[in-house]
Amino acid sequence: MFLKMVKNDFVRQKIVTISVFIFIAMVVLLGASAINNIANLIQSMSDLQERAVPADITQMHSGEFDQAEIDKFTEEQRENIAMQETMVLLALDGSNIHFGNNQTMAGTVQDISFVVQNKKFDFILDLDNKKLDVTEGEVAVPIYFMQQYDLKIGDTITVKSGEYENEFVISDYARDYEMNSSLTSSKRFVINQADYNEMLLKQDGELEYLIELKLHENGDFQGLQTAYIEGGLPANGPSVGGKIFLMFNAMSDAAVAMVIILISVLLIIIASLCIRLTFLATIDEDLREIGVMKAIGISKKDIKKVYLNKYRVMSVVAGIIGYLLSFAVVNLFNGNMRLYISSDLSGNLKYVLSLIAPLLVYFMIVMYCKKVLKRIDKISAVEALRKDSMERGKNQKYSFPLLKNKFFSTNIYMGLRDVWKRFKLYKLLFFIFIVCTFIVILPINIYNTMNSPEFSTYMGIGKSDMRIDLRRTDSITEDFKKLQEELKNDSDIEKYAAYITSSYLVKNAEGSWDYMNIETGDFSVFPLNYLEGRAPEGEGEISLSFANASKDGLNKNIGDGVAVKVGGEEKNLKVTGIYQDITNGGKTAKAYTSLGVNDKAILWYIVYMDVAQGVDIREKMDYYQNAYDSAQVNDIKEYTRQTLGNIIDQMSTVVIGAFAIAVIIAVLITALFLRMLLSKDMSQIAIMRSMGLTSKNIKHQYMAGAMMVLILGIIVGVLASNYLGELLVSMAMYTMGAAKIEFVHVVWQTWLLCPLVLIVVVSFTIFVSCKVAVKDDVSVVLRS
Repeated sequence: MFLKMVKNDFVRQKIVTISVFIFIAMVVLLGASAINNIANLIQSMSDLQERAVPADITQMHSGEFDQAEIDKFTEEQRENIAMQETMVLLALDGSNIHFGNNQTMAGTVQDISFVVQNKKFDFILDLDNKKLDVTEGEVAVPIYFMQQYDLKIGDTITVKSGEYENEFVISDYARDYEMNSSLTSSKRFVINQADYNEMLLKQDGELEYLIELKLHENGDFQGLQTAYIEGGLPANGPSVGGKIFLMFNAMSDAAVAMVIILISVLLIIIASLCIRLTFLATIDEDLREIGVMKAIGISKKDIKKVYLNKYRVMSVVAGIIGYLLSFAVVNLFNGNMRLYISSDLSGNLKYVLSLIAPLLVYFMIVMYCKKVLKRIDKISAVEALRKDSMERGKNQKYSFPLLKNKFFSTNIYMGLRDVWKRFKLYKLLFFIFIVCTFIVILPINIYNTMNSPEFSTYMGIGKSDMRIDLRRTDSITEDFKKLQEELKNDSDIEKYAAYITSSYLVKNAEGSWDYMNIETGDFSVFPLNYLEGRAPEGEGEISLSFANASKDGLNKNIGDGVAVKVGGEEKNLKVTGIYQDITNGGKTAKAYTSLGVNDKAILWYIVYMDVAQGVDIREKMDYYQNAYDSAQVNDIKEYTRQTLGNIIDQMSTVVIGAFAIAVIIAVLITALFLRMLLSKDMSQIAIMRSMGLTSKNIKHQYMAGAMMVLILGIIVGVLASNYLGELLVSMAMYTMGAAKIEFVHVVWQTWLLCPLVLIVVVSFTIFVSCKVAVKDDVSVVLRS
């Protein structure tokens, strides 16, 4: 009997049932996709680590060194070090690499090196995660450049440097655990040993070294780093731990997964409200049937089963469909993962973990249904047959008589009046419109912020028009001085500032010495946005990145001292400011020019500039790129785009998906709400009809009320995404070194385009859903 009643209920409420079914399936689909994405990320990262065998400590070094000293240190630290290997990198400028129709890689922000495959660990892999084995005359190109320049297997690249010129055939793409991410500033091309030896003899590029250490499982990471520094071993370059590479590899996919999970949580909340709306409408319609069932002796438990079983069946079927579809939909989000981390995402972990979504949604819906159905316990048979128990309540204090209306038409005024008097009912719709707007605007704000030149302030870079990086060459010091002199005399340049980054010994929170990259120069020319304090302006002052100043770093506050060794002497610098920086693991520092340069450990030279009004930035960039062979010239927007390329591309997919989801939610919820509202107001509608109001008049009343709720919901939703969204994103970026993200708002998108689309879609839904014509004779409805 109950099965037949459930079946009849499906048939009687086809549109509502299908709408709720779609909604539940969508919640499961998105939730399972997010979990699937995380499961794939965990499994693929584990597989990549296992096959690549990355270093636990990587010390980059430029200049001469004695490998025997490294070997001696390794033997002395055998209780910590399992393996040691030194990779020699032949650094070339992008302008030395030619491909396609006379194109070069001169515009890249990445440092380019040619290497041969390691023998012990830190292996560079192909797209099947197998160790690369490159034959003579061939080259394996980093995935980053494959994407950026659309390079195909079988294409050729030509290396021209000094007396050396050779053509290589691209035989494979290089999946590099340590340098995969666009956030790492270096990329490695893999060639054969014979080709490498020939290139080393004839070209004039710089040699750099990766001194890599693989620790035992219980090796003392911090103690080993301290011993390395105190031993005076080669360290003319940054030192990077394996966890940093892990974070960089997982960042773009983890960011997407977090946004999807946030949307899924919001969808679960909306699904609960959606079911509540449906229950209210259904119970209101079936009130007499409930009274009859109670009158003939059917228990409360059995009556609840009639309604509960329907949602149990729907949850199971929709959950299965959403679960299965998630394995197809997830491919929209894990393209970057398949390319950079693992092409094979066929492991079993995702099938098990993805079951969490349908099971969680099922239990949440069932529990919520039981809670809503408790109101049946409060309905007596007599009250149900009189059909007034659901409408008890206090009379509103404010009646808003029609005579006081001076600004709106009668129908609009009555619609607005209805919202005010029954706001408790409309607040569900109001909340859902807020969430829909939040789901749309938050990903757009994140995308626009990352794609804006202003995002450079979260990378420890002041806002400017252009940036020139000077590569390490024999003439780099002379080029740096010459460039500054030319900029000083160039009337097209409004202002410029030169900075030198060197590696210094700095006393850490434990009292031992660590190497830290400190950038020196005048930071008042292109100021950063500081979380606290200000830029260093004179001798004895330093500013720290947020990650450096935190408890996991130097544990310093404004006014504290930082001990730095310069030229063999220890200097105590006062912390004047704390800024945000997500580069180099988030741990950087800036000091005024007076600190002095550590000539033995200069890492890079950078010049920022603003052009004068009316000057073409692109022409100026081309001029300096051609004038200085060792220079890499970019505008800040392009520099940011290349550095964050993968994350920006992933976020654009999320923006499109979130927009589509929000529109579907708005349509479904609006239709369900109006159905419930019209069901409750059937008697009131009949009275208005009997007084001579047309269906059009009544429809306009409901449209006016719903549109007011929508507009208020959009306003609150945009504000929530602007302010609450900033807080959520700041919490997510906290561990990376950005503790306070401020969104870049594109006003025409957030306050015009997106709200306008929602208004048009919801207006159409309201227009179609407001079928206010009473099917029965008016007198029949009134008597009921």
